[in-house]
Amino acid sequence: MNTSNTHFVFDPMAAKYDRCNHLFSLGIDHLWRKKLVKAVYPYTHQHVLDVCTGTGDVVFSFLKHSPVQNMTGVDLSKSMIDLAQEKQIRYSSRSWMRGKKISWKLADAAQTGLDSDSFDIATGVFGIRNISDRAATLSEIHRLLKIKGRLGILEFSLPSNPLLRFPYNFYLNRIMPLLGKWVIGDKEPLHYLARSIGHWHREVDFSSELARAGFKLVRRTPLTGGVATLWVAIKN
Repeated sequence: MNTSNTHFVFDPMAAKYDRCNHLFSLGIDHLWRKKLVKAVYPYTHQHVLDVCTGTGDVVFSFLKHSPVQNMTGVDLSKSMIDLAQEKQIRYSSRSWMRGKKISWKLADAAQTGLDSDSFDIATGVFGIRNISDRAATLSEIHRLLKIKGRLGILEFSLPSNPLLRFPYNFYLNRIMPLLGKWVIGDKEPLHYLARSIGHWHREVDFSSELARAGFKLVRRTPLTGGVATLWVAIKN
């Protein structure tokens, strides 16, 4: 089963994916990832799983900003995994990479093939909303986490304040696709991302989805005026 129908979006833009994230989040995406790392309280001997890992930015954020030494990144896109592995080579000489272990796995987030109860923490950043069968994916994450294991999800959202939402919607739907044409040579992937953020915000009750999957929500935190939202939950 393939839980994502977004290969047409992500594979063509894989080589410029990081540049897009930094540009379209106005450079604050790295701060959001750092907040995610701190929010799930990682410590040295824990094993952390990152689903929809893309080019591995969350993996490297954990290794740089926490004492975690063992990371696993899973993604359905071979292009993304290849780029994550290239990053690992580039970062190998950095002091924060010493003694660290990273495993990359090309797999569907709903059927990873990994062992049950094998992770202390799981994360997903900017990818969960693009999965068509989130119930199956959340069930898989629940299976992989140990009892009381923590889940951190970071996703784009829309500001609740209408004074912020109007200009942000204009940026999201008008400016961002034009920038996409300039950065990656194609507006459609960014049109798709804008539509997916709108759908996610208006039609998805993610807190309820977490509860149905067997997670207890600890907190839901809007970031940067609601442009992104961080969920932290615990496996019951």
